[in-house]
Amino acid sequence: MLIFNGRSYAKNNREFTESLFKPINGRTCNGYYRKVKDGIKLFKPDWTLEAFIVDRQHEKFTVSACVLNGKPRYMFSTCTATEKWLGLDGMGLQAEFDAVKNIQWR
Repeated sequence: MLIFNGRSYAKNNREFTESLFKPINGRTCNGYYRKVKDGIKLFKPDWTLEAFIVDRQHEKFTVSACVLNGKPRYMFSTCTATEKWLGLDGMGLQAEFDAVKNIQWR
């Protein structure tokens, strides 16, 4: 389980289903995650790629993402819909950096 900005993301269907009966922070999972080389892919509950958390040594930020022609594509920032889904809407840049820095793993 990954906790990002107070929202949880499941590694698999079992974790997602468990969150329905034992909510974390009073909420069920916001979606799914997959750890990759340079960060973390975040998926909606239907496994649609929505965001990417860039997590490199000197760079930590979020961007919107999608799959186009079978390949993941990443924007240079987050769009309004992605910010709302991640709970980042209305946050400043430093607060977003802090949210990425404070990711929790369970």
